[in-house]
Amino acid sequence: MKETYLIICNPKAGKGKSLNLLKELEGFLTRKGIEHETWQLAFPEDLNKYSCVIIIGGDGTVNYVLNHFKNILIPIALIKGGTGNDYASLHLGNISYEKQFEVAIQPKSIAVDAGLCNHKIFINGVGIGFDGWVVKKNIGKRFFSGITAYYSTIISLLLFYKESTIKIITPEESWEQPTFMMSVAKGKTYGGGFKVAPGAHPCNGHFDFITIGKIGLFNRFRFLPIIEKGKHLSLPFVKCVAAKKIEVIASHPLQAHLDGEWMESAKFELEIMPKKYLIKSIKYQ
Repeated sequence: MKETYLIICNPKAGKGKSLNLLKELEGFLTRKGIEHETWQLAFPEDLNKYSCVIIIGGDGTVNYVLNHFKNILIPIALIKGGTGNDYASLHLGNISYEKQFEVAIQPKSIAVDAGLCNHKIFINGVGIGFDGWVVKKNIGKRFFSGITAYYSTIISLLLFYKESTIKIITPEESWEQPTFMMSVAKGKTYGGGFKVAPGAHPCNGHFDFITIGKIGLFNRFRFLPIIEKGKHLSLPFVKCVAAKKIEVIASHPLQAHLDGEWMESAKFELEIMPKKYLIKSIKYQ
């Protein structure tokens, strides 16, 4: 029986870029003699007849697909069609779209971890606190995209954001601290390239859990470029631990993002799901 590839495209992703990529991908697969089926703004009932799913969109599109199907057993290929493509970039680097199409039909895939946060799946990371406010403030922005929007929103919020005292519990330890932001990461970057978790790895069976404590206004601006470049882990107000399970408790709802999608809660329960998905990758083998 011939293999059939499923293409899931978010037509709103990338301000129309995803639709252009869809046409190119469909032409590519046709020339290769690969049967394919395309869905936009909807999903097939199940994945039983498909041998691979190709997702065209950004981090939010990937997250939406994973949370719809929950347990995807076939390989997943990613095409960078969104404004934020951090997780796809983790696996594809900066290769051309033509090469991304080639990766999508390669036979090899790797088993990657995912996470569960308050019963929702994520694959790149969760940001709680300041990071969550950045994503919330970016909702609906039209003039900038990717790291430009992320950076412009950061600058405007740095002046006024106040840390929250948060209780943190892992199987190894628990503590309470005033917290500027925290990241629970499987990928290295958020916001279109901001290197929040430079040491994170998609396949190592644990999260990189990074907390940034209380930080004064002057130091917020002073250290922002250092955090952007991923050089912040040795700073005295930064703590990084490996964790498989994390509980975050606050006295009031905190702003957060899950793979770039905004959420809020006063309590977050996070747990690793080792080797959850098969991803077609050139950066990890």
